[in-house]
Amino acid sequence: MSPEQIMLIPKIENGFVLDHIPTGSGVKVLNLIRGHAELNESVISVGLHYTSRRLGRKDLIKIQSRELPQRFLQHLSLVVPGVTIKRVENYAVAQKIVLEPPELVDNLLSCPNPGCITNHERGVTTCFHLVRREPMKFRCNHCERRFALSELENRLKL
Repeated sequence: MSPEQIMLIPKIENGFVLDHIPTGSGVKVLNLIRGHAELNESVISVGLHYTSRRLGRKDLIKIQSRELPQRFLQHLSLVVPGVTIKRVENYAVAQKIVLEPPELVDNLLSCPNPGCITNHERGVTTCFHLVRREPMKFRCNHCERRFALSELENRLKL
């Protein structure tokens, strides 16, 4: 392998690699990580605009942490569906999964409908059901309106 083909992000002994992040979305993922206090002390390495056979270009993030919080994984599946998560143990990939959006998104998003009960009743949590994968669409369980993922992206509750 020539020096031009070597990745500049060092290997991690234990942690997680978030791979196949569409180029330009790495910064969104970093902001998402910052919103989860459980990951505040984790060492994070970021690579942007790497060459990828699958995507053409991709971003890559390595997180040195024992676990990834379930709420973070659900948020991540909405921000970058299809991202590959590799668990690294002793410098080797021990497990690999591809994150898909969940069928049910419970209390992670706020409803864009100002008339929805979740926006004016205290203690009522949100719940969205995935109704279409391509393009991604969700239905609010309370007001039953449908929203594209783009309408919900900036409404993540961190």
